[in-house]
Amino acid sequence: MQKLNELWNKFKDILMDTFSSGKKEESNGSVVSADEVEKRQRELRDQERKRVELEYKREHPDQIKQEKMISFENKTNRLKKRLNIAIITVFGLIVIVFLILFFV
Repeated sequence: MQKLNELWNKFKDILMDTFSSGKKEESNGSVVSADEVEKRQRELRDQERKRVELEYKREHPDQIKQEKMISFENKTNRLKKRLNIAIITVFGLIVIVFLILFFV
């Protein structure tokens, strides 16, 4: 009878493993949801990413400054282009208004 119970428990475990799509219970019997596992993994990845970023910042301070300057220059150039387009547009509209007023 005891052997039959052991076989039944093994069979149940195999069925649970097969049909639970990878979700297993902990050995103490409590169940951890997939959302909690994903949340914990996300937190660990964020901690590792921040640690690596700080380490990189300490090892390459001059390269970080150079990247910031390049980014600043790109933003400045983009802003200059937009400002030039705005000035040309306003000037063109003023010319159109004067032409309309002159010929009407």
